[in-house]
Amino acid sequence: MKHWKERLAADSTGWLLERTNPSVRYWTLIDILDRSDNDPEVQDAKAAIARQPSVTEIFAHQHRHGHWGDETTPYTARGAAGVLGVLHLLGVDPDERTYTGCDSFLRFSQHEDGGFSMTKRRRSGIFPCTTGQHLPFLVYFGLRDDPRVRRAFAFLIEEMAAGDALDCGRYQHQDCLWGAIAALKGLGVLPADMHSPRSERVVQQLSNALLDTDYDFDGEHKRWLTFGVPRAWDLLSALLALADHGYAHDLRFAPLLELCLRRQDEQGRWRCGSVSRTYPLEKRNRPSKWVTLDAGRLLKRIMVSPSDSMGAETTRERDGSNTSPGSRTGRAP
Repeated sequence: MKHWKERLAADSTGWLLERTNPSVRYWTLIDILDRSDNDPEVQDAKAAIARQPSVTEIFAHQHRHGHWGDETTPYTARGAAGVLGVLHLLGVDPDERTYTGCDSFLRFSQHEDGGFSMTKRRRSGIFPCTTGQHLPFLVYFGLRDDPRVRRAFAFLIEEMAAGDALDCGRYQHQDCLWGAIAALKGLGVLPADMHSPRSERVVQQLSNALLDTDYDFDGEHKRWLTFGVPRAWDLLSALLALADHGYAHDLRFAPLLELCLRRQDEQGRWRCGSVSRTYPLEKRNRPSKWVTLDAGRLLKRIMVSPSDSMGAETTRERDGSNTSPGSRTGRAP
C-alpha cells in the first residue's frame, strides 16, 4: 500500500497549515495529520476560527430567536441553510447559537413527512438536495439524536429506496447525479442504530448511479471539473461521497480519481473554479486551500493509488452481496 502523499505532485501540507486561514489549518491538523482535539495547535486553531471576521459578522446578524434574515424563508442567500453550512465548513464549535440556528432551520424548512423543503408547506421536487445536503451540519452541530433529524434520515432512506428516486423534473427527468451526491452525503452521517439492509441498498443504488454514468467531461459534465468553494456539485464531491461509503477501491472509481488528480498543479495544489458571492472564501482561478484540503482528505481516505485499485478485486458488487462498511460521523464538512 502506497502512502497517499505519493499521489501529490508536491507536498502542499505546509501551505495548508499557514495561519492565514485558521479553518483550513484546523481541518488539516484534524483530518490530514490526525491530531487530537487536545493538541495545543488544534486548540489554537479553534480559538482563531472563532475570532475570524467572517464568523463574528455572521453571528452579529443572527436574530435572538436563532434565525438569519427572514425566519420563514431559511433558503435565501443569507438564510439559516446557507449560514449553517458555512459555519460547519469553517469548523465553528457547536454552541447555543448554532443550536438555535438549527432549531429555526428545522421549524421552518421541515415538511410534515420529514424531508426538508424550500417551502415548508409543500414537498420540494429536489428533496435529495434539500434533505441530504443539510443533514451533515445538523449532525455536526449536535442534533443527531433530535427526533426531527431522525425523521429526516428516515424520509431520505424511504424516498431514495424507490427505483425512480433520482428522476428529476429539473433535469429533463434524467437521473439527477447532484441529488445522488447530496443523498450520499446525508447518509454518510446516518446514526449507527439507523443502519439497515435497506439503507445499505440505497447507498449501493446511489453509488452505482455515480459510478456507472457515461460522463462527458468535454460536454454535459464539463462543470464537474470546476471545483467550487464552498464545495458544490462536482467530481471531487462525488469521489468524497463514494469514498465515505467504501467505494474507493471499486474498479469504476479509479479512472475518475485519476482525472481528479490531473487537475493539480506542480505544487500539489488544486484551483478554485467557482465561488459563492455571499461567502467568498476563495478567489476564482487561483490555487485553493479549501479544494486542496478536500483532495488531501480524499487521498487520505483511500490510501492507495488507482493502479493498486485497478489490480484489486472490487469491494462493491452490483448484486448487493456486499454492504457499505460503515461511514464517518460527519465531523468534517
